[in-house]
Amino acid sequence: GQWRPKVTLEEGKWYRFRFVFASVEQRVEIFPAGDKRGSAYCQYQLLAKDGIYLHEAPRTIERIYLVSGSRADIAVSCTCGLLSRPCHTHLNFEAKLQPMGVGAAAVTIEQSGGELLRIETSPPPKNHAFSFPNFQSKGSSTLQRFSVRRPCYLADLREVEVPMENRHWVDLPLLYPMKINFDGKGEVWGHHDPGPLANIKVGEVQEWFLSGIRFHPFHLHVNPYQIVQMWNDHYYMPGDWHDVILPTGSGSATVRLNMDRFTGRIIAHCHLLEHEENGMMGYLNITGEEGTTWAGAHGADPQCYDGAFLGPPLPEMPPIWR
Repeated sequence: GQWRPKVTLEEGKWYRFRFVFASVEQRVEIFPAGDKRGSAYCQYQLLAKDGIYLHEAPRTIERIYLVSGSRADIAVSCTCGLLSRPCHTHLNFEAKLQPMGVGAAAVTIEQSGGELLRIETSPPPKNHAFSFPNFQSKGSSTLQRFSVRRPCYLADLREVEVPMENRHWVDLPLLYPMKINFDGKGEVWGHHDPGPLANIKVGEVQEWFLSGIRFHPFHLHVNPYQIVQMWNDHYYMPGDWHDVILPTGSGSATVRLNMDRFTGRIIAHCHLLEHEENGMMGYLNITGEEGTTWAGAHGADPQCYDGAFLGPPLPEMPPIWR
């Protein structure tokens, strides 16, 4: 790694950055330094989180919110406007340790910040015809909006009817003892095998209500989960897929999972190392026949694929006027 690295971008060209946050206890917010006289002007567009594209991308953002283990793919384009070239700007960061609080209000135990990344914007090659991007209207984007064709295990679950027996409550308590409760029951993971949090069938859709996630980043191995309901958070949005989550404006969320193909044990835990080490982890036992897939995937997303990638989505047919 590098301390406060400098990257050089060609003016008016879009670049893709992948941010990966490897931390044991803190979360971090990454944001532009602000409009300073003599600074380059840059756009930041969110493409994907935790390695999974947004359903509709890109999304204009002002800050990137990362917690231990989370990732974000960001498209960046900068211009110097009327400034001399090259011009500069930078990204700042604020790192915070907030392991406790009341409701969505957190107590900050530790905090640090400063410059994270310096961006130098240089003119395009002399033989390259350059036109200034249209950055005049706030929130506008010169990137074309797009949706990707997805594997069927990532079919959109927001409109799916989930049977009552597949709806569960997963709670990460604020106070000790550190443990994960599944439908009100749980044990501290210590030096013994506490048994599974639950037995769940492969090839079915689950709906979980997560609570306690304002202070406990909830991480699930193997199967990503899709947010279907989240209150008062502008970064974690319904429809987004994650494998670790720590909203800053809400302490709960409703998510859905496609328990696709794989049987056996999958781990769930808080991604704060101290909480995990004190027993806030467990496993789910996925039962059934290995390789079973959810039968409703193609109904939820007719363009999803099960095998090799089939290429971009087919264009929608225009309406037929009679």
